[in-house]
Amino acid sequence: MKTSSKLELIPIGSNYKSILPKYPIPNPLPERMKAWVTYKGGKTILEEVPLPKMLADDVLIEPLWISICASDVNKFINLTGNQKKTIFGHEFAGRVVGVGKNVNETLIGQIVVVEEHYPCLECNPCLRGKFDKCEKEGFLGWYKSDNAKDWLRNGAFAEFVSIHESCLKLTQGIEKLNFFPSLAEPLGNAVKMERIVREKCGKVPETLLIWGGCGAQALYMVPYFANKGVKNFVLIYRGKPAMMYMKRCIMDLNTKFYFVNSENQQELNLLRKELGQEDGFISIELTGQEKVQKMVIEYASPKGRIFYYGLPQGEKKVMIPGTNIDISTFVTGKAGVEELSLNGVKAVRVMGRDDESWEETITALKNNTQLRREIMKPLVTAGTTENIGDLLDYLINNGVRYKQEPYGLRPAKFVVVSEKMMEK
Repeated sequence: MKTSSKLELIPIGSNYKSILPKYPIPNPLPERMKAWVTYKGGKTILEEVPLPKMLADDVLIEPLWISICASDVNKFINLTGNQKKTIFGHEFAGRVVGVGKNVNETLIGQIVVVEEHYPCLECNPCLRGKFDKCEKEGFLGWYKSDNAKDWLRNGAFAEFVSIHESCLKLTQGIEKLNFFPSLAEPLGNAVKMERIVREKCGKVPETLLIWGGCGAQALYMVPYFANKGVKNFVLIYRGKPAMMYMKRCIMDLNTKFYFVNSENQQELNLLRKELGQEDGFISIELTGQEKVQKMVIEYASPKGRIFYYGLPQGEKKVMIPGTNIDISTFVTGKAGVEELSLNGVKAVRVMGRDDESWEETITALKNNTQLRREIMKPLVTAGTTENIGDLLDYLINNGVRYKQEPYGLRPAKFVVVSEKMMEK
């Protein structure tokens, strides 16, 4: 389907096979690079900009596989804070092409997945070398760290990205499998969620409720939790197209699914009786929506657990009932607390990845063919990086929807590859 003179959307799913780079690493590195710069209001223009700076412990990455996250899509028009322009793209994998003076040169040429949160190097966790626990981190294309010497690092919609060495995660060959390596980043969120749920509950729950359970993030959490032994999923959806797509995605998973609209209180109550647990349900909250918060707590009562991951859209302030803390402040760790007690229900914040979950993610992808296939199902390619401007215009004009004709129901996960990989 042609969406413009250049852009073509192609659903490929598990049929994808990476074309690994064969062209040499540029030597010397150029002084300038091409980048897709997004301006406030949504206009994205291909420009020539200076090559990113590198601190002593930084590496320079050449993005080769880039997926477009819905979090970026929501910011294409309304940039973060007072930004007038930025370079987006935080889900990506690529090749190390340069290193800072404190970094081992043997990293050059390695294929890596990149953690988009970069450390400030000045907070207490950073000073102890716990960079993945940084309290004042930056985020590629969104905001800089609190280090006065730092700058807003550009994202992957550019030829090169500079980031701290700790943000590199060696792919260990997953790019050679039937897998798009930049998808390791969103799967890492599911891997961390499962580990935190298991640790806090003492085991993997037999029944799991996911509020907002038919969205993009749930497409990673559901197959991963199913792989870990969850027998019953209650997926509470908001939009029917998303639910229909999820049904198609989970057909071959060996577990039982219950789909219910978040507005259907009667059906929610019936499921509560049918699947009732004396200690309350285990819930994952992905919506960040004000109107569902009270229901989530009531459903987990009397002694259940709620694992918060979802953030409100548009930086809206949504309070957690019974507290003076808003969801965004809690989930992002800015409230300074890891858990809340909500009338006997324990609420636990889970956000992003850590070093342990990155390691578990790569191991799972290397060893589990079915998991790779499930994660690849929603994949839609949109040409190469030279088409990013057209793709962003398309997403701005069409929204992030679950129906992409003529291919039927499709979730919001689009990807591009570097055009350099297409050269012979």
